[in-house]
Amino acid sequence: MTEGSVSQSIATLPVRQELARSVRLLDVRPAEKFASRHVRGTLNIDLRGRFGAWAALLIRPTERLWLIGENAKAAEEARGRLARVGLTLLAGYSRFDERQWLSAGFELARVPVLYCRDVGLGLREPDLHLIDARSRAEWLQGHLPTATAMPLLELVSGTAQIDPSRRSFVYCLEGFRATTAASILLQRGFRNVGVLFDGVEGWRALGRPLQKPALPPRAPVP
Repeated sequence: MTEGSVSQSIATLPVRQELARSVRLLDVRPAEKFASRHVRGTLNIDLRGRFGAWAALLIRPTERLWLIGENAKAAEEARGRLARVGLTLLAGYSRFDERQWLSAGFELARVPVLYCRDVGLGLREPDLHLIDARSRAEWLQGHLPTATAMPLLELVSGTAQIDPSRRSFVYCLEGFRATTAASILLQRGFRNVGVLFDGVEGWRALGRPLQKPALPPRAPVP
């Protein structure tokens, strides 16, 4: 794939026609760039994380995809890693160019971002809801104060309960899963969702203690 082949297919009428045929937009750019600006309704899976593994879990093999990357090299890398997990139905590729997507009639959006240094006292705000998108095993090893455990796969299944009236910020270990989780919630119509980018790693770097969930008392030995 060449740079020209990517730029020629970017956000034009053929893309809109493909979307009308239920093609899913998959943004593989870095999480922070996705948060800064993206096409509304797009799923984000950052190439720098466990891209193939999460794509296999979150995308059905029967779904046709349109990739959005930083450049042709990123799009080609994504294509190859998707193919290795059985996701081969690709409708096209394009770079993210704000003006071209807007001129083609697409709506752009942003994701609010916080860092751990910003939320010291903010954790006590009654309307601030921290969502931990890590696994249950990671949660048991320690989590941010006041957070609620909602592993990414539970968010995908729709079993997690989120109050849309509260400001929700999703975090994980270092931001990859959190941004994917936020993109899924935004697809479902939640508008009050952001990402705590540095997550557990940022919290530890500030010297702040993690909380561990209380374990149920052991039954007495007869």
